Amino acid sequence: MSKAATEAGYIYDGLLLKEQPAAYYRTTAEHYRKLLAETKTPRLTQYLGEMIARCERLAREIEVV
Repeated sequence: MSKAATEAGYIYDGLLLKEQPAAYYRTTAEHYRKLLAETKTPRLTQYLGEMIARCERLAREIEVV
């Protein structure tokens, strides 16, 4: 597993992220949005925002392919 691939978000725990369907990432982003609505800590708010953006980006990339 290359460092570049991991940093690009293509491999996570041995799973090729681009092999998941776009709907998976849309659903995951929605789950994170629900958690974000309930969180109170700045760090968790930041983390969830980053994860939502990442899931949406991956869904868009998969839809283009």
